[in-house]
Amino acid sequence: MTGKSHTHGFRIVLLAMILSGLSLISNLPVYGMLPPSELNQIEQPAGPVDQVLEASHESIPLSEWPQVQRDPQHTGYYPENLGTNFQVVWRHAFQPEKVFPQVQAIISGGKVFVGTEMGNMYAFNATTGEQAWKTSIGSPILNSVAVDGGKVFFGALDGAVYALNATNGAQVWKNQLSTFQGFSTAPVVADGKVMLGGRNGIFYALDPNSGQVLWSYPVGSPILQTAAWNNGKVYFGAMDMRVYAINSASGTLAWKSAQLPGMTFKDYWPLVLNGMVYIRPMGYGYVGISEIPTANQVLDPTIQQNILADYAANPQNYSPTLFRLYETSGEQAPMVIHYNFQTMNGATPPPCVDRDGYLIMPSWTPQGGYSSGWSRLNPTTRILVDALVEVGSNEGKGNQDETMNVTCSKNLILAMHIEEENANFTGYYNLDTRQWTLIPAGASNRQMQNNTQGGGGNPASIANGWVYHITYYELVARRTQP
Repeated sequence: MTGKSHTHGFRIVLLAMILSGLSLISNLPVYGMLPPSELNQIEQPAGPVDQVLEASHESIPLSEWPQVQRDPQHTGYYPENLGTNFQVVWRHAFQPEKVFPQVQAIISGGKVFVGTEMGNMYAFNATTGEQAWKTSIGSPILNSVAVDGGKVFFGALDGAVYALNATNGAQVWKNQLSTFQGFSTAPVVADGKVMLGGRNGIFYALDPNSGQVLWSYPVGSPILQTAAWNNGKVYFGAMDMRVYAINSASGTLAWKSAQLPGMTFKDYWPLVLNGMVYIRPMGYGYVGISEIPTANQVLDPTIQQNILADYAANPQNYSPTLFRLYETSGEQAPMVIHYNFQTMNGATPPPCVDRDGYLIMPSWTPQGGYSSGWSRLNPTTRILVDALVEVGSNEGKGNQDETMNVTCSKNLILAMHIEEENANFTGYYNLDTRQWTLIPAGASNRQMQNNTQGGGGNPASIANGWVYHITYYELVARRTQP
């Protein structure tokens, strides 16, 4: 078994087989996975997350999801158990407006905040769905907001960054930073600053009270990727295929990486964990098992370690779509097993961090066939150590070329399709019972839908035990307790 990346052509051939009714999946037995004894032999946890991250989790109330993936490191981790009785309580359809697919619902102060491509910012009561306010800015909003200190921060395509009063939607300040090149990134709020990059190739840090530019750093290439922050540095990829680390106190360059292979850094955000910056460019390759594996091969440590050793010796034979960089230097850290699954167009969405410090990653599934599923990556050993499968069931898997995003709570892993109910499994995996549960589609209509999923997708947000997700241009709020 080789470890070379799939070619794009091979994936197209397989997809054509599926569409013509010759799917490999249809001939598989229902029970085609590792035996229960092996599934339960999970490695020891990857170790405690760093102290900065622990402090970040503790400082954010359970009623808040105040920025992309909850914290400045973008772990997507909600440090409490969720209930398992998912019920739609309210929904809001934005048609004829559209919500850009990567916009994640942000929750703070009992309100849910979402901006639209028509340039309207909305606030809804988090439990009733009643519209609290709507503010029109007249320019498309293509990413999530961040909320801090009673203010809602976001950038728009008109080249301005805005702060609105979270209570009533009144404009607190506006800073027009460019004229012809706007913002399509979400702000990261940390270190007493509002920070985001622009299409003009400049990364900004603004005073949250006045909007004044505290510092700016030009990288000379458009910045389309939302930044992450940790331990005094802010990290992002730019269109020149380099990753930058800026000192958030001063705005000076801490480091910039070597130019990395790939098409572009335009989607999503980096994840920072235990001294590493994890970042995914758009691309077609991966470092993992290249042929459809048997059930026992997916998690086989020897096979995975051999692939990593071959990558270290012959990197020119691979096209990785995930990189780990040391926070301190920007140098590439040893490669991890990863797959370019769960995306139709654009980069594979970033992982979330689970309760044991593992990363939830798309992978081949031990259930067999062309389908993809989810596994847990141990960042210390750099291999997949546990597959999120249910004994005797085919739940939790689907087509590789479907856009899926993950969010982690203490007990559940939420895997959400941008078009809930489409050709991959929208639902949650219970880490305690090791079972998948389907989440029925929540949208009330599918007006203006298309099946290209070209803009990516958004992970679910969690606050007060409620789950919020945007699907088919509709915000759906689910209670998880009876």
